[in-house]
Amino acid sequence: MSASPRVLGYIRRSTDKQDISPEVQAARLEESAAVLGWALELRYEEAASAKSLEGRPVLAAALADLKAGRAHTLAVAKLDRLSRDVEDFAGLLKLAERQGWALVCLDLGVDTSTITGRAMAHVTAAFAEMERRRIGERTREGMARIRATQGKHMGRPSLIPAEVEERIAALHTDGKSASAIAELLEREGVARPTARSKSWHHSHVTAAVRRVEVRRTAA
Repeated sequence: MSASPRVLGYIRRSTDKQDISPEVQAARLEESAAVLGWALELRYEEAASAKSLEGRPVLAAALADLKAGRAHTLAVAKLDRLSRDVEDFAGLLKLAERQGWALVCLDLGVDTSTITGRAMAHVTAAFAEMERRRIGERTREGMARIRATQGKHMGRPSLIPAEVEERIAALHTDGKSASAIAELLEREGVARPTARSKSWHHSHVTAAVRRVEVRRTAA
């Protein structure tokens, strides 16, 4: 009969009260150990951040034991107990494969000791990376809307009052071109659109129309 695989159950307590408690993490790991026949040793990390693998001495010691062959598997009740960073998670997968130990995440059904589990781990990492990029895109889009709403153009704050922008938008709706509107504002001596502007330009008009459209959409 082969010896039971030695599994290090990593438990991380964070300062976020919404996170899964150490007691629940331990219970889930012990349940799996009983079913799968693990020789389980629990390791507790107190109030550590999951944003990075750095500054977590208990995890570092566990990884050292795995590298030295003193344990076969690193297990967590939830992936976010181990890492919330896509690059760190992907790096751990590569490290486990290179050093010959397994990574188990109970909440995702990931167990890299099996072919299916390895595939699931890489799919999970890929989807996490996709979501990270989508969040980045949504953030950039949101910042663009904020810049437009707050009257920023090319990094310089706009000095155009909202009522002037509304007039510009009305003129544009009436069919006047951006260049014609800029010439009209210049002739009327309307205050320049930015601190560095020497004159009205069609791009100032276009930006003002866009900001009015954004405000009306958000209203």
